[in-house]
Amino acid sequence: MPGLAELDAARSPLLPSPGRRLLAGYGCDERGPYLVLDDIEREPWTRDLYFVRGQLFTLERQGERHCTGRHELASGRSTPCPERTRLNDPAHEQCSPCFSATGFNPAFYNAAVVSEQQRQRNREPHVVYLVSFGPGALKVGMTFAPRRLSRLLEQGARHGAVIAELPDADAARALEAAIARDFGVAESLRSARKRQLLAIPAAPDVARRELVELMTRVAASYPTLVRPAPIRDLDVYYFGEQRLQGTLTDLTETEPLAISGRCIGMIGDVLVAAQGQQRFLLGIGGGVAHRVGLWPSERENRFLGQLGLPF
Repeated sequence: MPGLAELDAARSPLLPSPGRRLLAGYGCDERGPYLVLDDIEREPWTRDLYFVRGQLFTLERQGERHCTGRHELASGRSTPCPERTRLNDPAHEQCSPCFSATGFNPAFYNAAVVSEQQRQRNREPHVVYLVSFGPGALKVGMTFAPRRLSRLLEQGARHGAVIAELPDADAARALEAAIARDFGVAESLRSARKRQLLAIPAAPDVARRELVELMTRVAASYPTLVRPAPIRDLDVYYFGEQRLQGTLTDLTETEPLAISGRCIGMIGDVLVAAQGQQRFLLGIGGGVAHRVGLWPSERENRFLGQLGLPF
């Protein structure tokens, strides 16, 4: 998802009616977590950011899938699919014209062909970062330098720090790969694992200490490249002043994919909502490119079994 946080849109009001919306993406910035929604009842489609924290709503994935549109790397603008293309292949979230127009492949180093847009982007400064999702769950990554904070937030890291800024993407990728190889650090973490980690007591002191120790070792191995920035505690962006408490019930394996209640926040692709005295979570990554219903009201959450996660 190349930089949906840069979409130039104001805070959207609570949607007045269910309508036909397309879940085109999600993210988080200094204003908090948001959904990227296309109004597919209009021609042409319109796109809004819907900031979810504190809002009361019901979100339900529906079966129809459409292209999530295109992103212009140079300007940072994200727009709906001009052809309103319906998707039949569950492996893709964009139609071929929008994919080509975006020209972005996060694994460019394994791609047979790299677009001209990406070649230009790759020549610009990139950063390498280390993040923690909880005790025992560290990850290394790289991103376009201006996206340093938004990249940490969109993947749902709990703590993170940029450790190096390199002149281009190739240099950043080389350092990222070396750290992963030499220190046994993951380059990706599955959404299911991130949800599982929400069930573990946060232990922020332990997670921070692990991150500091790794950063120290990496800096000692690459003294000419690595200059770690201070570690950032990222929960405040997801949840504001609130903190997760009690038991979280995972709705991600239920059908239809849905969640209802007062939104506490969103961490990566995981929505967290309160309903009465209960708290629920839902991984929405599998809902991207799907038509969704979004109602400004509450209904009872239904789930398979008592999947309570002690927090």
